[in-house]
Amino acid sequence: MKAKLTILLIAILTIGSSHSQNEKLKSLSIHELKVEYQKNPEGIDILKPRFSWMLKGEGRNRSQSAYQILVSSTEEKLGQHQGDIWDSRKVASNVTNQIKYGGNDLASKANYFWKVKVWDEKGQESEWAPTANFSMGLLNFSDWKGVFIGHDVGYDKTDKYDSLYLPPARYLRKSFTANKKVKRATAYTTALGLYELKLNGQKVGDANFLPGWTDYDKRLYYQTFDITDRIRQGENVIGAVIADGWYAGYIGYALLVRLDKVREFYGVNPSFMGQIQIEYEDGAVETIASDTSWKSNQGPIREADILMGETYDARLEHAGWDAPGYDDSNWKIPKLYTYPNGKLEAHPGTLVKSRERLTPIEITEPSPGTYVFNLGKNFAGMAELKVQGPKGTKIQLRFGEILKSDGSIQTENLRLARATDTYILKGEGVETWRPKFTYHGFQYVEVTGYPGKPTQEAITGIVLSSIETDASTFNSSNTINNTLYQNIKTTQSANFFEIPTDCPQRDERLGWTGDAQIYMRSATYNADVAAFMTKFLVDLDDAQRWYGAYPNFAPFPYSRPNQYAPAWMDAGIIIPYNMYKVYNDTRVLEYMYQGMEKFMRFQEDASTDYLRPGGGNNWGDWLSVNEETSHDFVGASFYGYDAHLMTEMADALGKTEDATKYRNLFENIKRAFAKKYILDSGRTSEDTQTTYALALYFDLYPDDLAKKGAARLAEKIEKNGFKFSTGFLGTKHVMLALSKYGYNDLAYQLFKQTEYPSWGYSVENGSTSIWERWNSYTKNDAENSDLNAKMNSFSHYAFGSVAEWMFQHAAGIDSEDPGYRNILIKPAISKEMDFIRASYKSINGTISSAWNWKGNKVVMNIEIPVSTTAKVSIPTAHISDIKESNRRLDKIPEIKVLESGEKGTILEIGSGNYSFSAKVQK
Repeated sequence: MKAKLTILLIAILTIGSSHSQNEKLKSLSIHELKVEYQKNPEGIDILKPRFSWMLKGEGRNRSQSAYQILVSSTEEKLGQHQGDIWDSRKVASNVTNQIKYGGNDLASKANYFWKVKVWDEKGQESEWAPTANFSMGLLNFSDWKGVFIGHDVGYDKTDKYDSLYLPPARYLRKSFTANKKVKRATAYTTALGLYELKLNGQKVGDANFLPGWTDYDKRLYYQTFDITDRIRQGENVIGAVIADGWYAGYIGYALLVRLDKVREFYGVNPSFMGQIQIEYEDGAVETIASDTSWKSNQGPIREADILMGETYDARLEHAGWDAPGYDDSNWKIPKLYTYPNGKLEAHPGTLVKSRERLTPIEITEPSPGTYVFNLGKNFAGMAELKVQGPKGTKIQLRFGEILKSDGSIQTENLRLARATDTYILKGEGVETWRPKFTYHGFQYVEVTGYPGKPTQEAITGIVLSSIETDASTFNSSNTINNTLYQNIKTTQSANFFEIPTDCPQRDERLGWTGDAQIYMRSATYNADVAAFMTKFLVDLDDAQRWYGAYPNFAPFPYSRPNQYAPAWMDAGIIIPYNMYKVYNDTRVLEYMYQGMEKFMRFQEDASTDYLRPGGGNNWGDWLSVNEETSHDFVGASFYGYDAHLMTEMADALGKTEDATKYRNLFENIKRAFAKKYILDSGRTSEDTQTTYALALYFDLYPDDLAKKGAARLAEKIEKNGFKFSTGFLGTKHVMLALSKYGYNDLAYQLFKQTEYPSWGYSVENGSTSIWERWNSYTKNDAENSDLNAKMNSFSHYAFGSVAEWMFQHAAGIDSEDPGYRNILIKPAISKEMDFIRASYKSINGTISSAWNWKGNKVVMNIEIPVSTTAKVSIPTAHISDIKESNRRLDKIPEIKVLESGEKGTILEIGSGNYSFSAKVQK
């Protein structure tokens, strides 16, 4: 009997051991390989690019203990594990991003292949990740073989500033022959203006509005395309369509302020430069570059302006102009243009692409022959037209964000932006058209001149954006807040269009820095904006004024009398700081550091006794309600905040002396600030919601008075009917300050509010986006008669900065160090909500945090990505009341209790999925 029991025990132990071994064999898997924040980028010009990846692994407490990266000159060598360009060898590290290339010098025009494998916490080796690649752009000026060419449209300059002037697009083409087998073919292209590249009758790439917007006197971006599969044996044709764009077209606010110029801020005529390099299998290399052997012409795009709209006459099409076999004998020799002053560089950001197709949800006919298509939400993009009718039929499309009481579109808020597209039929069956070089901000499309009665297929909305808003999810027990979240994402998508514009519809569309800095952290929760903001920071650095201030918007094509403003110019500090905090990006800090120091010297020079006055444009707390915060208070508080952030950034760069300098500066500002603005009672001298919010959030309150200041802020909100009195600057910081000092219930009451001014007010009045003003529109005031309709936007993301609070506090997802390596999960669990569910795809992987009430218990479901840890706050001091998956904590060795007290219990966990429950006083 004993022998049988012994055998049985051995069998059980063997099974257990076998199970344990099987667990060990489940190695980590690698995905999302990126170089400089992008998957398989073409034509980068960073000599020491950074690599990143994400990890997945079953179970808990999984982490990377080492990695190895191989970079090879050919895919074949990589397949044989030959890192002839770089073999990092095995590196002991849990880091999965911001890993700097350390191999041989990367060559101009070269293509590289790379992969990575990792070892887990037990030393178990993973499979190699699937092959990824990147290529280098043209690193030397001598690599460029083309010249800038265009087509002279010949216009009368005498009256173009007195009336609307919209020149046609230009067309360029070149026929060439490839009679040998192609190994690799690459196109390098750019334009002063906008361009669309064509090859053998098809558009090259899937991006729009190339090459992007820059200060053309400082830099001009170009794109690189792998066109190997597009080259045919025999005749090929490369073509380009070019238009004014930001370079020579109408740009924004100048239209309203009536400057001497309203267009052509950078140059007059658009021009194109590009080349194709073909490497043949026999080793020969051929370059087809832009020069006077190309041909040029006008075409069916009769008007093309990024703000005003586009006119297309299909009767004037050159059928097959961009394909082999076309007779271009009547085309002209292109005009030559000089090189720009700016340096040619690879575009560092994410390009504008089609992100979604929208089908109309309703068609109305407010007047005979005028049809209005409702696309369901207020977005940025264009309308695709589908029509069949007689030759010469002229169809006009106009765009609006809201409707008037008679059902017609409102266009008054577009101001001087014509925002009108026109299509003239060629009369050859079903015709489908969309513009190339314009876009609009709209929910409604007004169609006139349509032959017959249009159906739903006549108009399709094409959503355009530089980003995908797919980094987060948010759901709550309050449906209004869920709609608000969708509206925030819609508005961010509409305005992250090459730069972070303030609005996409009217004659503005500028990269306003105040909006951008206020919304920056919210932006990172909704989308991966690392590359996008990297590009914008280049714009901001280029736009910095010679005396140190960052301007009101970037790029900065023209100036008003006052070039800067408090809380706007501070974007030069706040945006880089958030890039560091969210993505652990110290390279962007290095890039911006000299300019940031220059800005700090500008502030020091402008300040008296450590207090910076308002200065500049003095917008203050823009669009506040019934309370006005002084411009000097805004200036002084942001100066203190800048010093605090500079301390941390200097530390991150190892600049210890600078860190000490800015730490001392912050303490001096804090003392001077308190002396002037904070009373012994804890009140601020101005007693506005914004003053409390800024001073509390920026840590400018004396430690012994901060709680009194927070209590006064709470009191003011309650006395105001649980509503804001704040504008752009104060609103974001009010709820962050409330939660910082424990007033979560009050923050939720603001969050759920539906009376004006509130987010719920806009949702209940039908908003599908974030409004510029708290009261931009009401259902009972479709004409907006009580507002300045011309100064009104229905797609303005600044008030969407509440997303930061939604994720950091409502869901409780934050990080105690840069880059979400050491995560904080501390949700604001409140009786004001039944549940919150949210997730955020950080640079290290997806973090999920959900909580809900079950009677007198709170259940918290949490997901932590591989190679990270988290501190989780449970709202009870009684450790014995906390269970994970119905087990007591003392039975789960992988969960550590760090501390427990009257404010709750803090646990430390590793990667994996967890379900905590605890008895909580509701």
